[in-house]
Amino acid sequence: MHVLPAILHSVKLLLLVLLCFSTLSIHAADKKTFKPFVLAEQNNLKKEEVKAKVEKQINESPFSVVAEYSPYDNAYIYIISSEHLKSLAAESHYGGFAAAQRISLTRINDTIQVAYTNPVYMQYAFRLQEVDMQPVLEQMKQSFGFEQFFGGDGLTAGKLKRYKYSFGLEDFDSFYELPQYDSHVEAITALIKGFNQPENGISKVYELKVPGKEQVVFGVSMSEETSGDEALNTKKTMTVVDHFPLKRTAYLPYEIMVDGNQIIALHARFRIAAYFYDLKMFGKHGFGKLFSTPNAYLEAFTQVSGGSLQKNVSENGFINY
Repeated sequence: MHVLPAILHSVKLLLLVLLCFSTLSIHAADKKTFKPFVLAEQNNLKKEEVKAKVEKQINESPFSVVAEYSPYDNAYIYIISSEHLKSLAAESHYGGFAAAQRISLTRINDTIQVAYTNPVYMQYAFRLQEVDMQPVLEQMKQSFGFEQFFGGDGLTAGKLKRYKYSFGLEDFDSFYELPQYDSHVEAITALIKGFNQPENGISKVYELKVPGKEQVVFGVSMSEETSGDEALNTKKTMTVVDHFPLKRTAYLPYEIMVDGNQIIALHARFRIAAYFYDLKMFGKHGFGKLFSTPNAYLEAFTQVSGGSLQKNVSENGFINY
């Protein structure tokens, strides 16, 4: 007569234990952090030997080279993508911002660091809804090697999905709203025309179309030499922000996207901070050193897109647009 109540009591205890473990697992998942970069390896080989090795790895992987360039001395970057990666990007409204991944080679004294972007970090930071970039990350780890994730202490998925550097600053969808045209083709044509005008200080590194939608992403390089604007000196910018032992060269290049008939770009106060969220606001390597950068990018991106800005200087000395 007492057996059934005892069994029911045991079942209740078992369910309670399982519920506790499930809750702990959920909380553990919530606490998991993600970092923006992956260190593949460090070696003492010559630059050409490392390039040959990386190119062989790319050729034997599911990825292909979209473009490659050297933003400054001792830094070389491969921009890569795959049909699978592009199809994932197509599933999210602004997925084009994650359609290309980057592999960087950075020489530090006699050592070359080989690193690449973390697509799972991008998945959350760039708000790719209902998209799983973990398989892409696994392909990259298998193809290019893995030593460690790096770039700060990491941010949880929850924080990345709503990330902004500080209260009142821009988040992911605080885009630079650049010129809008009557058609998608007209917007692309205007942007390509702008790339061919050196005085804009912006030139094309790569062009990548997102399949199944009117969305094309352009990776761009910036030049102080042709524009005369010091804020467009990429090397100086990276000297400020990229002072850590493991180099985040794969932060480059910046993107401008043609989405339908609208040209947009991520705001500098979001995009720079998303990859360098562990920087202080002030000091030798603080964001304060880049005070003029966001407006400089807006002006340069607007000009290269075929537009113009009205600007005025307020009483406190700030430039307003």
